[in-house]
Formats: sequence, C-alpha cells, structure tokens
Amino acid sequence: MGRSEDGQAVIELALALPILLIVLIGIIDFGRAINYWNDETNLANLGARYASVGALSDSSSTCAGSSSQLVAYIKCEAGQASPELQNGVTPGQNGVQNIGGNGGIAVCVNAPNGDTPGSPITVRVSASYVMLPLPKVLGNSSSGVTLNLAGTATMRIEQSASQGGLDITTGSTGTC
Repeated sequence: MGRSEDGQAVIELALALPILLIVLIGIIDFGRAINYWNDETNLANLGARYASVGALSDSSSTCAGSSSQLVAYIKCEAGQASPELQNGVTPGQNGVQNIGGNGGIAVCVNAPNGDTPGSPITVRVSASYVMLPLPKVLGNSSSGVTLNLAGTATMRIEQSASQGGLDITTGSTGTC
C-alpha cells in the first residue's frame, strides 16, 4: 500500500508562496513608480500650458487662485494628484518608502527669452522614488533602488504671461 500524500500541497504552497509574494509586491511597487512618473509628466504639461497661454484653461480648479507663481501652481496641482508626490514621504512613514526625496517634487522652469511670445518655455517636474528593497535572503544589502523620475514639457509662449499676472521667472526649486 502507498504512503499518504496529504501534506504535499501544503509544502509546495509554503515553498512557492514567498516567491509569488515578492513578485507581486515588486509589480505593485513598479506600478506606483510609473504612476508618479505619469503624474509628473501631467504636472509639467499643465505648467507649460499655463505659462504658454498666460492663463488657466480651467478656472474651476482649486489651485487656480492659489498663486500667481507658476511653481506654486504646479505644487498645488501635485497635491491634488498625490499628496505624497507634493510633500515627499520619509522612509517608514505610513508604511511606504521615500517619495519625492528632499521634501517632494522639484519644479524647474526654463524660459530662455523670458515671456516673449513665440519663444519656448520648458517645465520639468522631478522627484526621487525609492523602490522597496529586496529581501536580505536574496543577497540585497541596500535599502532600495532609487529612481530619479522626471516629466518634461516644452511649449511655445502664445502671449506674455505677465499680461495675465503670471510670474514664470521665480520660484523654481531643485536642480534643473
């Protein structure tokens, strides 16, 4: 008579489950990084469009009247998209890793010819994202891989931003 194999499935599950969970958590973490990158690209596009036309296309936005500075507007919009992206998160806070590195997003506005109509304006929104570290069992000794995510948008200025009361020259944060 053969031996009983009642516990075989439990043993196989115990061996396979940790690997499957590591892969699942990696996929979720990578998806969060892609989401932040998409948010940064959208914020750069919003900022470039705002500077390009010298006025907001959607005046119903909660950030519309917050400031006449382009960088302040972009940071306000970042808070609407993701407070973690706007303010940054310190490691271990709320169980998540560092997002935004040094206090959230860095916004850089580059208008080489000022707000002269026809000249280009480039808005770059960037942040650092620290991926969840691999388990030490897999030979990892670091605290996670840091990804430098950035979204950039360039548009031509259609009308002088100063006509609409917008300040595009001050308030850049971070390294451009």
